[in-house]
Amino acid sequence: MAAIFQSFQRLAARVFAGGAGLCMAMIFLIIFLNAVGRYTLGSSLAWGDQVPVFLGIYGVMFGMALAYLQDRHVRLGVIVDFLSIRLREALFLLVDLAVVLIGAVLAWSGYLFMSSRGGMRISGLNSTIRSLQEATGLEVFNVFGTMAPYQFAIVLGGGMLAVAAALKFIERLGALRATTGEVP
Repeated sequence: MAAIFQSFQRLAARVFAGGAGLCMAMIFLIIFLNAVGRYTLGSSLAWGDQVPVFLGIYGVMFGMALAYLQDRHVRLGVIVDFLSIRLREALFLLVDLAVVLIGAVLAWSGYLFMSSRGGMRISGLNSTIRSLQEATGLEVFNVFGTMAPYQFAIVLGGGMLAVAAALKFIERLGALRATTGEVP
């Protein structure tokens, strides 16, 4: 059972790291192409200023989940360091459960936000989306001219944070059981 859990945890870490890395690479590529086009051709991509911002939000969400899963997030250890090891581990378990709940609430509130305001148009992308739709004849591209795909980052981020915290809780609980033979 432990091997399956560790495999799933490694898979989650790879997905989170891959998502964050892909977002960073796409941001770099878009900004680079935009700069090259601006200085060599005299014009830049119409969507080259807004899409990197949205990709950055997605990248932060992937990175947040990865940081929590790897326990590399910012922690104010001043008070925690004064606690006994047993009490500290119990506190970390409680925090993990709270973060699972916070991630679920974040995902739900992001969904509600996306449902109520996701149809708003993005002015900087309207002409690009219209051109793409006319060139392909596919209506599905219209959704990328709205805020919904970009607000979905909140839903995705909350879900990934909840998953990362649940995995961290299971890992900490297993480690605590292995060292003490019991649960606090």
